[in-house]
Amino acid sequence: MLRPLMADDQDFVLELYASTRPDLDEIACDAISRAQLVRMQCHAQQHHYRAFYPRAQASLVVARDGTRLGRIYIDHGPDEIRLVDISLLPQYRRQGIGRQLLGGLLAEGERLGLPVRLSVMSGNPAAHLYQRLGFEAGELRGAYQFMEWRSPAMRAADQQPVSLL
Repeated sequence: MLRPLMADDQDFVLELYASTRPDLDEIACDAISRAQLVRMQCHAQQHHYRAFYPRAQASLVVARDGTRLGRIYIDHGPDEIRLVDISLLPQYRRQGIGRQLLGGLLAEGERLGLPVRLSVMSGNPAAHLYQRLGFEAGELRGAYQFMEWRSPAMRAADQQPVSLL
């Protein structure tokens, strides 16, 4: 289940962000400095999302009992659905939750006749899930692989011959 991200979810968002950045644990510093670094990086990420995807809907992924499992940012544009970010706490990964969320997003793309696009950091294990769901790799920009999913109907329409008459 999804619900809008609210101001009182900020501590959870920080915990979730930290769980996606094990590289920050490798920095030699005390716990207070590390917490400040995580907070600063998390705020920078949120600022980036708001600046580049002002229409994006930020939602929390919650279980039926209200337990917060993760978050998802989706930008509904006129010519695409963009998965800006999806993150789950480590204990909820590899349980089919991400697949279920993405399945709903792909069904929406099919219903609206829009491609679903995303970028994933090279080496992120989620890239395998995206490929299994039918996302195709596109341009590689720096450390990010851009990917796109198109419904079977959209792919078939792309292959129709164009009449010049």
